[in-house]
Amino acid sequence: MKIKLKHIAIFSMLLSISAAQAASEKSAYVMLNSPVAEAPSVVEFFSFYCGPCYLFNHNYNVDKAVSKALPKDIKLTKYHVGAMGKLGNELTEAWSIAMALDVEDKIEPLLFDAQMNKKINNSDDIKVIFKSIGISSDVYDEMKGSEKVKDLTFKQNEAVKSFNVTSTPSFYVSGKYKIENQNVPHTNIEDYASNYADLINKLLVKE
Repeated sequence: MKIKLKHIAIFSMLLSISAAQAASEKSAYVMLNSPVAEAPSVVEFFSFYCGPCYLFNHNYNVDKAVSKALPKDIKLTKYHVGAMGKLGNELTEAWSIAMALDVEDKIEPLLFDAQMNKKINNSDDIKVIFKSIGISSDVYDEMKGSEKVKDLTFKQNEAVKSFNVTSTPSFYVSGKYKIENQNVPHTNIEDYASNYADLINKLLVKE
């Protein structure tokens, strides 16, 4: 499945504050025409090839703000979109391994930095990054062939189809609401992440 990711539009949104100043909370999300059953309460779709995803993670800390603000019984689920970049599928698989080993927080910034600096050119480059956090190539290969990782990769790819993901980063709440990134109300860059998190929490309790 080919996906045309609207990175330039989202990147422009992040750099242009004034356009979002007049946005209302109502326009900051849309209801999906076809709700996704049994979806994670809050899910973010991202790609290591996506510049705006890098900004969300590194500069604006949106995912961190969302995770911190969520109720204790709810966790932010992050799924990688493999349709972008020559190693997109391999990076989805790598993300499955990270999830299986519970090292997402350690490996995510390293994979982002490496990809943004064009240091990931093959599967071995991915293994080198995992090795830097103590996961050997043998362990990586063993996990890659495990049923758990295969199931996680399948789950990610199926979720991309179910939500009909056409842009990254994309946040969905309760399988029913999609956040319109460019319309999240804010008066400055600093409060963008906190307003984003507040909106998600409001949607979680919305009937």
